[in-house]
Amino acid sequence: MESHYTWEFARHFGPLLGWLHRSGFFNAYIFLPVMTVPAIALYVWVFIRLRRNGSIRTNNRTLRFLWQSFYFYICWMAMNSLAVAFKTMIVEELVYQERKWFEPYLPGIHFYITSACLVYIALVVRSRPHFYDLLLTIYLQVALLAGFVVAGYRALNEDIEGAIGGVILLTFFAVCNYDLIMRARGDFSPGALAPKRAVA
Repeated sequence: MESHYTWEFARHFGPLLGWLHRSGFFNAYIFLPVMTVPAIALYVWVFIRLRRNGSIRTNNRTLRFLWQSFYFYICWMAMNSLAVAFKTMIVEELVYQERKWFEPYLPGIHFYITSACLVYIALVVRSRPHFYDLLLTIYLQVALLAGFVVAGYRALNEDIEGAIGGVILLTFFAVCNYDLIMRARGDFSPGALAPKRAVA
């Protein structure tokens, strides 16, 4: 068995990535639980910020729990997509295995997923809107549109398991898009961004 790199950039991390690859760290049953630890740490920070600035705009306990669970999944997806991005920088080259055409694009795609999740977290924990948050909103909306396309393709063109996965993804992206639109409506309204006058 020989290891080669889908990205030449990965060669700068060759010793580390090679050691992780040989040790079996990139097996899903190992790296998924390991990467859950930083995901939990990130979520704790998000939870504290949400409690402090009241970014979850509902008093219903059930809805608050569901939104908290949703934000935890975003944190988990950010950390695990980052791990998968590094994993896909290395490809096992076996005698019986051919490289797929899409393999060189996988690291970039997963880095993009990580960045989109972190942008969403940044928007969620903001206590006050800023003008540059509009750029983050546009960036995230582009990511969501790409997600809708991928999920729709899976729902329409794959087998039953892939179709179910596509429907789940569509639901997830729809919830995320709903939250993004509602936040944008409140944060980027003229009154929200207008400078507040000092009270005499």
